[in-house]
Amino acid sequence: RKVKMISILLMSNLFLVVVASDLVVYQKLREINFALRTELNVLVDIEDSFTFQGLDTSRIQLSSKSSKALNLRLRGNFTSQALIIVQLMDFGLEPKVANFLPLLLDRLNELHILFLTKKDPEFLQEELYAYCYKEGFINVILIHNDRLYSYLPYPSIQPIKLANVSEYLKRGRTVRNFQGYPVRILRSRITPRDFEYYNDRNELVRRGYTFLAANEFLDRYNASLTSVSLSEVPRTDYEGYFAVIRMALEKEVDFICYYKDLRLEWDIPYTEPLSIIRAYFIVPHARPISSYLYYSRPFRWTLWLVVAFTVFYGALMLYLGSGRDRNEIGKCLLYSLSHILNTCNQAIRTAGWRDQLIHVILTLGGFMLTNLYLATLSSILTSGLSEPQYKTIEDLADAPYPSLHDELYLKIFRENTFLPEALRLKAIAIDVTLLKAYRETLNSSYIYLSFEDRLELSLMQQDLLKTPRFDVIRQGVTYSLEGFYVSRSLPYLGLVSEFMCRLQEHGIHMKMKRDTFWVMVEQKMYKLMRDEEPPAKAFDLQFYYFAFALWFVGLAISLVIFFAEIYYSSF
Repeated sequence: RKVKMISILLMSNLFLVVVASDLVVYQKLREINFALRTELNVLVDIEDSFTFQGLDTSRIQLSSKSSKALNLRLRGNFTSQALIIVQLMDFGLEPKVANFLPLLLDRLNELHILFLTKKDPEFLQEELYAYCYKEGFINVILIHNDRLYSYLPYPSIQPIKLANVSEYLKRGRTVRNFQGYPVRILRSRITPRDFEYYNDRNELVRRGYTFLAANEFLDRYNASLTSVSLSEVPRTDYEGYFAVIRMALEKEVDFICYYKDLRLEWDIPYTEPLSIIRAYFIVPHARPISSYLYYSRPFRWTLWLVVAFTVFYGALMLYLGSGRDRNEIGKCLLYSLSHILNTCNQAIRTAGWRDQLIHVILTLGGFMLTNLYLATLSSILTSGLSEPQYKTIEDLADAPYPSLHDELYLKIFRENTFLPEALRLKAIAIDVTLLKAYRETLNSSYIYLSFEDRLELSLMQQDLLKTPRFDVIRQGVTYSLEGFYVSRSLPYLGLVSEFMCRLQEHGIHMKMKRDTFWVMVEQKMYKLMRDEEPPAKAFDLQFYYFAFALWFVGLAISLVIFFAEIYYSSF
């Protein structure tokens, strides 16, 4: 009986210890859920025990051993206020759970994760925290009975013991200080986003508005910069792109100063997009027309017909209204033309009030037409005239210019069935360095396709020109998201997205673009283009071709009329 009593007492004490331990964990979970405003508890390989049944927070249970575990992801409303709860084994984190968590929290690695352990975590923490930081989990709580633990990731992993949940919330502000932790940013030559040059003191300087934004983030959160080059020199453009992908996936680099391009199916994480950036064509401005055509351009052909009809109609009215005097038809035509051209005449004899009225009407009409013509001609001589502009993508199919691309984008460009086939066939691929040089110097022998943020700075070079060198076809060809590429499981991804959003909202990003432009002008990468021709130039012989042709036509008409009058006078 004594043995039975002792065993019953031991069992009851053990039960009380287990229940007391569960009650302590239950209380801590309630505090953490309340402090973090948790809306969902995600239980990973944990049975729905008494500890969780009393919680007010909604919960779901997931198993890493399930055949569908690799396809499970947190999406939708579950991504905002979720708390991930994981039970540790005596030896630490189970390998299946370690593989499952990064997949479950894809691009959600900044959610809070709560690890439960029944064993003293003294020997578990180092390995657990190293795993967490590698996978980008920095918001981590470790609970053992009534004790709370966590770690500080910067500048190196430091396990800490927390007195209560409030200290964990204060830790969230502490981890925003990187304490000189190095952030690796890929060195690139994507002007004007990110580029390098040597200044007057022969120092290597890195600039570009996307780099300036990233560097501002480093300064704000007390991090240090480590510029990373490609691990191997690519022989082709393809190899260069694939090398960047590999470095991002293998976490050899943290930041890439390049926006998320929707044409490239790269499975690389990126910051929250701030806007949609369109890719536009820029095409050389229409060529100027020959100067001898300027005389004919003030009026359209329909108005020229009206002027010609008015001259002949006025001559006919003068001829019929001359009465018995019957003025010669040639003289009447000369009078009518003189009135329309608003030139001086000798004293004209009139046969009556009808004849006078015809002269007055022709004089007024000639005065208005002549002044309108001269004003329009003066205007187009000042501004210049060009051939019809290319206004749509369909117009570019008939343009005599090929479009330039690099190898990768040429393949994507030719697969774009949205574009006219003639335009796609005229596309050619050249070296990336040469392509950038042509586009940035606005070489007017080609058409270029680029995103509007890069085109904006390139086209600022022509702000001082009377006539621009290039025009933008405002039809989006493709799109990118204004979000930086980053390495997989970046621990501070949300922090970067938040900071970039602030730069955009406060207009700082626009100032960075302007500063980058002037830096490139100072370094002679860009230049402020000016008109090569003087503002006032003498007209060359070609300008008078139309006047000579008109004079010749007048002589021919007068000669025809002269012979006609001789012919009729003989009868």
